[in-house]
Amino acid sequence: MMNILTVFNIIPDLDLISEAEWASDIVDTRLNFPGVKTVPEAQDESAAELALRFRDAAAAASADSVAAASAGSHASAAAAAIDSEVRLTAVTFGNAVADKALRTLTALGYQSADRIDTDRPGPDNEESHAALLAEYCRKRGPFDLILAGTQSSVSGFSQLPLLLAEALQFPCITEVTGFSAGAEGRIRIEHQTDTGILSEDLPTPLLLTIGDVPDTCLRIPTLRQRKASGSNPPSVISASEFSEELKENGIRLQSVSAIDQSRAARQMEGDTDDIAKQIVQEYIREGTR
Repeated sequence: MMNILTVFNIIPDLDLISEAEWASDIVDTRLNFPGVKTVPEAQDESAAELALRFRDAAAAASADSVAAASAGSHASAAAAAIDSEVRLTAVTFGNAVADKALRTLTALGYQSADRIDTDRPGPDNEESHAALLAEYCRKRGPFDLILAGTQSSVSGFSQLPLLLAEALQFPCITEVTGFSAGAEGRIRIEHQTDTGILSEDLPTPLLLTIGDVPDTCLRIPTLRQRKASGSNPPSVISASEFSEELKENGIRLQSVSAIDQSRAARQMEGDTDDIAKQIVQEYIREGTR
């Protein structure tokens, strides 16, 4: 059996937030946007979808193996089915706002969806969050694969996956664009490097940080899937169940200010050809200074 854990964050829909709200909604050193719709972080969503695709591919391979083995012994058919089984688990931090996303994942086939209930779910506590997640993995695991978006929160500090890999002593592959079953029980990883896409077969356990992957929006569950998952609600775990405390350390948000993206402009009137010549002459003069 392959156990896969997807770590994801729920963030405010940044497209719905005005510049004034960015500047004013800082509460207790973290961003606070009450009433704004929340969504999974884009790269975390890609991670969840890639896990589902890996499960689907494993199920298809299992069906093919069972069909091929049925011509032989039933024991080999059963062994082929067991070897291809994939169990999906999702975990996030925060309050009940995250439960909607967790219910979506259980409807799509995640066997477990857990929320670690903390009073400080913001991006300023990534070291403590990594410590809590590491203890969660030790208690709920073992996990063969852990998936997380490269950017771990609104801040985009990209620290959480790396800190978690260090705490668990897992090899960490960054900027992953895809993965599949490899030879001899290994995982074939495709990830972005300075020279292009590198593909290699690696043994588990692994922690993969998912980068920008085209066409990996999380699929939408059907109404039938949602009804069927009603008996498998998200579980809420209090942070107090872990020995690690959610301490104030690491980077803390102090202020937010908008980047000035305005540019100087000048309106020019007259014949188009004359204006074009004038622009070119001014450009040449500026370049020779």
